[in-house]
Amino acid sequence: MNSLPFTRRACIAAALALAAGALHAQAAYPDKPVRIVVPSSPGGSADAVARMVGERLSKTLGQQFVVDNKGGGGNIATEIVAKAAPDGYTLLLTGNNHTVNVSLFAKAPYKLEDFAPVIELTRGPSVFVAANNAPFSGLKTLIAKAKAAPASIAYGSPGIGLPSHIAFELFQYENRIQLVHAPYKGSGPSLADAVAGQIPLVSSTLAAAMPHIKAGKVKALAVTSAQRWPSLPDVPTVAEVTGSKFTHLTWLGVLAPKGTPEPIVARLNAEMDKMLKDPDLRKTLETLGTDPVGGSPAAMGRMIQDEYAASRNLIQAAKLKAE
Repeated sequence: MNSLPFTRRACIAAALALAAGALHAQAAYPDKPVRIVVPSSPGGSADAVARMVGERLSKTLGQQFVVDNKGGGGNIATEIVAKAAPDGYTLLLTGNNHTVNVSLFAKAPYKLEDFAPVIELTRGPSVFVAANNAPFSGLKTLIAKAKAAPASIAYGSPGIGLPSHIAFELFQYENRIQLVHAPYKGSGPSLADAVAGQIPLVSSTLAAAMPHIKAGKVKALAVTSAQRWPSLPDVPTVAEVTGSKFTHLTWLGVLAPKGTPEPIVARLNAEMDKMLKDPDLRKTLETLGTDPVGGSPAAMGRMIQDEYAASRNLIQAAKLKAE
């Protein structure tokens, strides 16, 4: 009776053992804490959403999902996850800057192909807010002053390449005005300076700015959605004020390193998609100024490609560069 040579049998046995081990690891996932890397400092919308998601995943999956904030406009956090083991234990919760930075930075430390899409979580507008001591009363006044004296007004953003920065750059480009950009390390610090009257204007996610707007500490000039946002019905859109078709929305979603096993991606997607249908979470997100999205990994992948094409076109047309 013929039999396989010992070395070949040993190789097959080893391969089967490895496959069985991989299947067991996927079936047991997660069996240790999971790290959610966020490309912004605490206090912004990405941080708030990451903590909501992490808290709920910890309860449903029985392991801690720990938020790890990394500032720097997105590149630091994204590079960390791009180089992480593709085992589902290091995830990236990111937004528009993910598709922007690969065009904005000449030597971005990652490629879009380095990641496996998991799920799009939310979409919402940015909001342009003025300090209470700002020398303009509304968006029209701001545009007039900026045209009369280019580069005489500063505006703050959460950081270079982050969604609210790109939203305001698009606004400047469409209205042919020039302001001085002051990038901060997150929405929290930029809004704190606006509240203190240290900077006259800030472009922020609505989620981060909402508490300050409601408290009367800053004035909301306009939102960047196509229609007025339900949680701020008295605040006009940029399009209303300027008579244009201006619109820019911020998305947040979860990515895993390329090569993460499909069963793990599928489980994470299913848990988060179910979570986003929960009425209490939906209400909390809507109060913050963002809408839950959900959907499949494939749908998120298509969205990322569309966002990349749109941001690349803006960067080229407006000749934007990393400062």
